[in-house]
Amino acid sequence: MEIVNIMLALLMLLSAVGPVLSNLALIIIDVQNCFLSGGTLAVENGDDVISVIQHIRLKYKDQISLTVFTQDWHCADHVSFASQHKGKQPFTAMDLQYTNNGTLCRDNSSCDASYNISQTLWPDHCVINTTDAKLSSQLKQRPGDIVVRKGYNCQVDSYSGFFDNGGFSHTELDSLLRQNKITRLLVTGLALDFCVYYTSKDGQALGYETYTVVDACRPVSKENVDRVLQDLRTKGVHVITSADLDDVISGSNAPVPSVTLSLLFCVVLSISAYNSQ
Repeated sequence: MEIVNIMLALLMLLSAVGPVLSNLALIIIDVQNCFLSGGTLAVENGDDVISVIQHIRLKYKDQISLTVFTQDWHCADHVSFASQHKGKQPFTAMDLQYTNNGTLCRDNSSCDASYNISQTLWPDHCVINTTDAKLSSQLKQRPGDIVVRKGYNCQVDSYSGFFDNGGFSHTELDSLLRQNKITRLLVTGLALDFCVYYTSKDGQALGYETYTVVDACRPVSKENVDRVLQDLRTKGVHVITSADLDDVISGSNAPVPSVTLSLLFCVVLSISAYNSQ
C-alpha cells in the first residue's frame, strides 16, 4: 500500500506540473523578401537567419506550441519612407508629431501635438501586395502557424509585433498568444536592432518570459547591437543563442506527455487491485 501511495502522489504532482510547462511560442520577425538578399531594404547577412530558424523549428517541434510570423505591410506612401519627405535621405531621422489619438500632424500649426516620435527614414520597402513584402518561401508555413501583419497604418511606423511606435494601437499578437495559453517567447528574425528589439521588450513588458535568440537575428547596424542587447537584459529579456535552447527548454518547458500520465494511472490501478486481493 505504501508503493501505491507514493505513485498516487507522483501522479498528482505530474498532473499539476505538466500543463504549465508546454506553453512556448516561436516568434519569427519579418523574414520577408524585402529584408533578404535582393530586397528593397536588405539586411546584411539577413539570409543567414533562415537556417538557424529552420533548425529551431525542426529540433524543438514537439516543444513549440505555436509559431507566429510577423509581416511588415506598408502602404506605398508610408510615413516611414524617406521618399515621402522632401529633401530627406534614407537612414536619417526626423521627428514626427502626433495628436493624443495618434493622428499625424502634417505641417499644420493648429495641430494639437501631444507626442513627438523620432522616426528613422527608410527606403520604400515591404509595400502591400508586392513580391517584396512576401514572407520568405524558404520558411514554409505549417498548419496552425499564424501570420500577424504590422505597419499598415500609413501614418505611423510599427517595429514591434505588438504595438505601433507610438503605442496608439496594437496588433492581434497579444490576444492570440493568450488564447493559446502562451507564457514564453523565443524571438528571432529581422532586424535585431529594430523589430526584434521592440518585439522582445514589449513581450517582456506584457508579462511573457522572453528570450531573444541572437544567432537567429541580424541587425541593420552592427554598431547598435551592444546597446540593444544590454537594454534588453536590463528589461529582463533573456539574451541567448540557439545553443542554449536545450537548457532553456528542458529546464522548464518539457511537457509531461498525456500518454505518460495515462500509463502511470493504469499502473497505480493495477497495483491497487492486486493488493486488494
